[in-house]
Amino acid sequence: MKMRNVLLLLTPSNPRRLEGIALFAKAKSWHLTIADHLTHSFDGWRGDGALVTLRDDAGISYVRRLRRQGVHTVDLSLTRPDVKMPRVAGDNAAIGRMAAEHFKLKRYKNAAWFSTGWGNQHELRYAAFSEAMEGNCEKWAWALASRKSGADDWNALSRWLANKLRHAPRPLAVFCFDDADASRVESAAIESGLSVPSDVAVLGVGDDTVICENQAVPISSVQHDIHRIGYAGAALLERLMNGGKPPAKPILIKPKGVTERASTDALAISSDIVRRVRDIYMDALANPPSTAQLVERLGVSRAALDRAFAGDIGLSPSKMLMRLRLDEAKRLMASTDLSLAEIANKLGFCNPAYFTNIFRDTEGVSPKKWRKPYDLRA
Repeated sequence: MKMRNVLLLLTPSNPRRLEGIALFAKAKSWHLTIADHLTHSFDGWRGDGALVTLRDDAGISYVRRLRRQGVHTVDLSLTRPDVKMPRVAGDNAAIGRMAAEHFKLKRYKNAAWFSTGWGNQHELRYAAFSEAMEGNCEKWAWALASRKSGADDWNALSRWLANKLRHAPRPLAVFCFDDADASRVESAAIESGLSVPSDVAVLGVGDDTVICENQAVPISSVQHDIHRIGYAGAALLERLMNGGKPPAKPILIKPKGVTERASTDALAISSDIVRRVRDIYMDALANPPSTAQLVERLGVSRAALDRAFAGDIGLSPSKMLMRLRLDEAKRLMASTDLSLAEIANKLGFCNPAYFTNIFRDTEGVSPKKWRKPYDLRA
């Protein structure tokens, strides 16, 4: 059997997408030619198929030339839906809905979308997210805003985003097009004196650990299944090269889930009473006041306290205290080299074994296993 020559013209050159393609290509003994942009050296390329990400007019012109030469081509994006061709791509609407569900489970009512760019894929994610949040979602698209203002540089973007965050209702859930955009939101929030996630919760897409786990507050992210997109795209290309018919619609790959990190690891708190209790607890996690002491300090009745908690976050004060302790334990495990025994003592757990049992029951894994990706001593 003749070895098939396949061109990969993919921008950006995502390692997980390449791994998915390579897994299929190895099984079929393809020869791969890999590039992330066009150069004149590709003018004379001849082969059997190509996997591409259509973006600019030059790339579209080149792909049309390949197709006229009989080269089967599959697009691995939805950036240019105006160009009719076989496609395998992420299900952007499902990504948007998954992000909304993540925030709604945490009882967020105020939401915003942020992206530096704006195109078809941005529109699909934003529209699904906004609809799932029942339209209570502001659209912060820098590409659209800068087009109106005429200013488009890093400082202008930072000022604009900080202003948006300062004037938005809080607590606020911000869904971002990707992890790079999420890191910009977090940075702007912190520089504006806002707390992440208490004031502003931030969620990205892509689960890029280099970005997500190297922030002041590690970023939660929707797991865009880029590996499967690469594999499924290669499988479709093989089918076409074997004489099969292209699908009538793009093949859409759903996201795998949400990797939750500290940037969304909080409940949305609107009640002034609940906020005050949270602040009191945060100042005394190791030795918190009793419920009777809280009532006296706040100057409210026990019934009013219980109503505030039930109506705002659906938790009792004692359950919120435990959640705050576990959230702080995660922060300490991710950002310090304190031992688990030291963390348990610092947060008021009676002993390390009790801390381990509570953490495992709540998170589904032991503290040691949860900490492993962050532990530089491992």
